[in-house]
Amino acid sequence: MPAGRPRTVSLPPDEMIKLAEEMIKFVVEDKNDILHLSEWYCIEKGYTDAEWDTMHVAPEFFPYYEKALKIIGKKYLSKTSSVRDGISQRWQRVYFKDLKREEDETAVFNAQITKQSETQGTEEQNRKLDQLLDVMRSTQQALKSEDTSSNSE
Repeated sequence: MPAGRPRTVSLPPDEMIKLAEEMIKFVVEDKNDILHLSEWYCIEKGYTDAEWDTMHVAPEFFPYYEKALKIIGKKYLSKTSSVRDGISQRWQRVYFKDLKREEDETAVFNAQITKQSETQGTEEQNRKLDQLLDVMRSTQQALKSEDTSSNSE
């Protein structure tokens, strides 16, 4: 990277579009090798993650960014890909936001069911414990009554 004034990430919209088109071209041409967009923005272009976090959400850049994610993401679904199953599943959540959203919603739903089940179980256990304590109190009172009546004789 050439020395000089630090680069800013607030490029004019037309330059952001040009950069986005360059990204798409890179992803399409290298789609058999690229596994993550950082290969383009960090290694190829020299942007930091902090710069990228600002750039990729720019309104003029974002549609290209989503397209690039989908192009790369197809590799994670392909059975002919060299990507291992475990990492494929993990990265599908990164590249396919709808999958991530659905999995997160399912996890929340399952957690709610588990919590509800645990709460019901706890309520049932408390009810049984209260019944046992009632039996013990009754038995204790009966024993006291017998003891008192034995002592008065």
